[in-house]
Amino acid sequence: MHYSVTSCVLASLLLSGCSFFSSPKADPEPIVGQPLQVPAHLSAPPQPAQYDIPAVRSTVQQVDAQPPGLVLTLSTSSRVDEEETRARIWFDRTDFSGDLQPFLEQKLSEFFSENSIGYQQESELAWVTDWVVQTDTTGMWFWKSKQPRDQARFRVSMEPRPHGRSVALLVEMLEHEYFDRGRPLLPTGVKREETAFLNSFTAFVGDYEFRQAQLRRSRPVDTSLQLGVDGQGQPALLSEQPLEVVWSQLESLFEAVNLSVTDLNRSASTYYLRYEQPKQGFLSRLFRRKAMPTLPLTNGDYQVVLGRSQQQTSLSFRDKNGQVLSESVVAQLESVLLTVVSETRLEL
Repeated sequence: MHYSVTSCVLASLLLSGCSFFSSPKADPEPIVGQPLQVPAHLSAPPQPAQYDIPAVRSTVQQVDAQPPGLVLTLSTSSRVDEEETRARIWFDRTDFSGDLQPFLEQKLSEFFSENSIGYQQESELAWVTDWVVQTDTTGMWFWKSKQPRDQARFRVSMEPRPHGRSVALLVEMLEHEYFDRGRPLLPTGVKREETAFLNSFTAFVGDYEFRQAQLRRSRPVDTSLQLGVDGQGQPALLSEQPLEVVWSQLESLFEAVNLSVTDLNRSASTYYLRYEQPKQGFLSRLFRRKAMPTLPLTNGDYQVVLGRSQQQTSLSFRDKNGQVLSESVVAQLESVLLTVVSETRLEL
């Protein structure tokens, strides 16, 4: 039985040997098409090779590698419309500007004067500049020098809205020339030059607004807060402001003197407070931070009740049980709070 199985295996191998040990088949020969037969009375079409690149007429174009111009809102009163493609920006009326169109006309005149730019008024709302020269700085330190690069003339025009609270300012380039005569100005360069001129004026307006804001902050605040009595004849602090105005600003005042609000009752015009005398830490002393003012109060809970008395708003300071603080304590509170009100510029 063993020999018969072996014989069967050998016989199977011998029978399949032709296919088992045969070499791989070669790729079939490619089928070559017959050349196209063209009748004698017709012309043969072009026969390009397999990898021929068709000839295309092309011209070498210069590419502008500099970034595109972007209109920037460099003043608080300026804004840009979405999808705006021109060098145009909008100005809105603010406390600094007053009547907007005369304000922008004045700032434009000051901008031309400060930058020594000559101009002529083309129409009521349009101005044309003389040549504005742009320079490149070369060298360093004491050997710095400025070399003129190009010059351009611009038209600056205003587009006021009928309501007068918004005015658009548009800058258009009229002429341009490089001092290097062989250097052309690409279309993207025109927009960049217009945008740079517009951004310079917007930054000029923004600088004016910043200086005006600093001047306002430096002016002393005219506060009406003073010692007096409330409607029940108890010692209190009095303000000329309406009760709603005083109520809305008291939380800022409390925060500045380390009074934390634990609860409030708007219908009774009452704040419930907790006072802890401030302590200046090591880091505050190290960086010379100004210490928080100390009130003439002990640590604990207090109340501040607002009321109206003879067209004035009264601030009645009380302990946690609702007892009015003494006149001497209220007088000391007035001294400290007047300084805080002036520094925080609250309307009290």
